[in-house]
Amino acid sequence: MQHKKIGVMCGSSDACPEKFLTLAYQVGQELARHELDIIYGGGAKGLMRRVADGGLEAGAQVHGYMPEFMIAVEWQHTNLSELHITQDMSERKYRMMSESDATIFLPGGCGTMEEFFEWLSCKRLGKYIGPLVIFNFEGYYDPLIKLLENMEANNFHNPEHKQMFSVCTQVEDLVATITSAPSWSADAIQFASVRHASKER
Repeated sequence: MQHKKIGVMCGSSDACPEKFLTLAYQVGQELARHELDIIYGGGAKGLMRRVADGGLEAGAQVHGYMPEFMIAVEWQHTNLSELHITQDMSERKYRMMSESDATIFLPGGCGTMEEFFEWLSCKRLGKYIGPLVIFNFEGYYDPLIKLLENMEANNFHNPEHKQMFSVCTQVEDLVATITSAPSWSADAIQFASVRHASKER
């Protein structure tokens, strides 16, 4: 498989329903089963913790990326294959993006959404060309998918831009979704601008 390092973006809440935490653990296990390395935010709580633990317990290499100010309040997972300490959030995101071959977005809050749209924007400009997978567990991301469809319907995205992301709903389909994702070009900036809709005269 050409995608060896998989970024996983997800929430850090322990207060969310247990089903989301279970999902994250299963995703970590599934990636490990396919001998894939995991790149994530380095946290020790919520879905972040469960992804890391699932991967580690099944033999994956799990790399965390965390800014210094979070280390200062001990938010980091202490049993990772490697913990990379960054100066700030911007460096954290840059390194996670540049060092991942594909990225999965599990349920999360505003931080996960910020990351999704930054990754999506970079892909639109050809600065990230790996697969982006929205894991739409039990319809959690239905509103996001509807929003993306609405962007295209109102000519804020071109039809080609729907190929920037894939949607998965089952853990067992995750790796196949990554491997079957449409290819993307570093020259994507050539069609990043939205074309004017043709008008009949």
